[in-house]
Amino acid sequence: MMTLWSVASVLTLAFIFWLNAVMTASPYIVYLSGLKKQSERKNSLVALLLLLASLLYFFLKVGSFAAEGFAGMIDKTYMQFIWTGPVGLFIQLQIAIAIAWIVYSVVKLKRIKWVLYVVAIGLMGWSFLSIGHGSDAVWWGKLALLTHLLVAWIWFGSLNSLRKLATSVPLAKAKAIMERFGVHMSAAVPILLIAGLVMYRSATGRWMPELPLTSYDTVLLAKLVFVALILLVAALHKLKFVPQLNDNAAAKRLKNSITAEMVLAVTIFTLASALSSAFSPG
Repeated sequence: MMTLWSVASVLTLAFIFWLNAVMTASPYIVYLSGLKKQSERKNSLVALLLLLASLLYFFLKVGSFAAEGFAGMIDKTYMQFIWTGPVGLFIQLQIAIAIAWIVYSVVKLKRIKWVLYVVAIGLMGWSFLSIGHGSDAVWWGKLALLTHLLVAWIWFGSLNSLRKLATSVPLAKAKAIMERFGVHMSAAVPILLIAGLVMYRSATGRWMPELPLTSYDTVLLAKLVFVALILLVAALHKLKFVPQLNDNAAAKRLKNSITAEMVLAVTIFTLASALSSAFSPG
């Protein structure tokens, strides 16, 4: 049974997931859209939100362990306990990512930007390998997790920018951008699914859930339902909405559909956060 502390922690972790995704997809969107530069203001805002979300996650975890109401969130004993454990390492790495991204957002030299980007992505991977069942997975389980995260981050982190581009650039350019994205994701989705299957094998020792279902399996199956739904929406984009992108009404329909896809993505991130922090494969 999840407590209010657990629910708040899962939602905050899902928000951290989303911010990491936005960062990961940031240069990809620039490449995909042909924009000359990224928004320094947006990157700085994302970094600031990540910093605040990481600190909130820390205090929520402290409060959860202390179990003494809001006063427990600042219990020095539990603060030290959390800070020196796996969750503390995760939070420290996320704070480091936020700082690196602030520098990334203001620096002008492309070489330095790329170094900072690679450092940030590396820290993201390290942070998510430090919590949940990924922390004690075998090497191929860790590799599958990193692959799964990278593909999901690029896909889901691109959605808000694609949603805006659907109606903010000329129709021909919007159509070309969406078509390129569809081609890229058509190649990436099988990798995402295979990596997810290998992750489950690493976590549980099985390839498929078995009866009776554990709470972990139940949440995982719920996540797979939403994955199926988002794949269906993505297929509709590729096969129907993007080919029909010839007028403003079609652009608005596509924008609304991408909004629905974002809702599904947030739900998937939330269930993934629950799997990594609130439920055990055992």
